[in-house]
Amino acid sequence: MRYIKVFLLVLLFFVIMMLFVQNQASFSDAVTLKFDPMFAPAMQSIPLPRYALLLICFAMGALVVLAMLLWDRLTLSSRLGAARRRGNSLQKQLDKANAQIEKLTAEKAKAEADLAAAQEALKAAAQPAAE
Repeated sequence: MRYIKVFLLVLLFFVIMMLFVQNQASFSDAVTLKFDPMFAPAMQSIPLPRYALLLICFAMGALVVLAMLLWDRLTLSSRLGAARRRGNSLQKQLDKANAQIEKLTAEKAKAEADLAAAQEALKAAAQPAAE
């Protein structure tokens, strides 16, 4: 799959370069950008070739995508940290509950042993009285 991606990227680059070379005269024409908001004075850029405008737009798009990916990465990292903290908290609660269960099981076993000993002592005390 990795090689297919690389091949497709090379193919895309080749097609774009062919487009640029075949239309170089059209891309070299100068374009002046204008911005006339109602609340501010009108602004006008210096004449730029179309290919420079395309490259600037591409770079700005790449920066926006990079910012979005970084934002997503930070959001996911914070969610992961919160989930880990919650998991650790729940693990501590589980460990406490297991320790409590073990303690109660030991107390139950001791109480059963004491009960069995008391029943044996009661039987032993009841036999001489019966004779």
